Amino acid sequence: MGKAEMEAELIGALIGDGYISLACKKYIVGFTGHPEGDVEYYKYLANLIEIVWGKKIIAKVRLRGLRMKLYSKEVCNHLVAEVGLVAGDKKAYSAKIPEYILINWDLLKHTIRGFADTDGSVFCSKKPGVEKYPAIELNTCSLVLAGQLREALLGHGFRVANLRSCSSVLSNHLCYKVCLHGKKNLAKWMDEIGFSNPTKRLKALSLLGVY
Repeated sequence: MGKAEMEAELIGALIGDGYISLACKKYIVGFTGHPEGDVEYYKYLANLIEIVWGKKIIAKVRLRGLRMKLYSKEVCNHLVAEVGLVAGDKKAYSAKIPEYILINWDLLKHTIRGFADTDGSVFCSKKPGVEKYPAIELNTCSLVLAGQLREALLGHGFRVANLRSCSSVLSNHLCYKVCLHGKKNLAKWMDEIGFSNPTKRLKALSLLGVY
């Protein structure tokens, strides 16, 4: 995986559980994850950040969350002005995948992986007569992003259900779910996209009977 693919994966993680803050002339790129389940994954992200952006960073448990912050005007300006990511509080509702990534599957699959590693889940859904019916679910409050994810996956041969909406626990905004069901879908995902988050990768492999 080259630096372009690594950055595409970091962009996916940022669109998921990350944020960019330019407030009060403090330039911050941050990630917030699960204090137990994401420890190894955040070490992986820290390694990508050092390779791609040349910055050393460590994750710390604070306020009941695993938090990792990068203070860099250079990186923030690059992500906002050049990549086109959204900074500030409205990011959750207006997030979208940059156009240059959307048109390049070699980059896009890494961005989808980064997003799934942070705002995705792997689980057994209920289906009559099937003991283990695997499902992947991608969650976002951005309708644009949900549409981008669904169309990209459909365009590359995945079976994707219609978008489902639900009320957000934290606000009055709707959240949208991009759902993929079935063992064939999961196997295809692992072959073409995969997970870098060890917790989700092991769950997926267990549902496929590999682990």
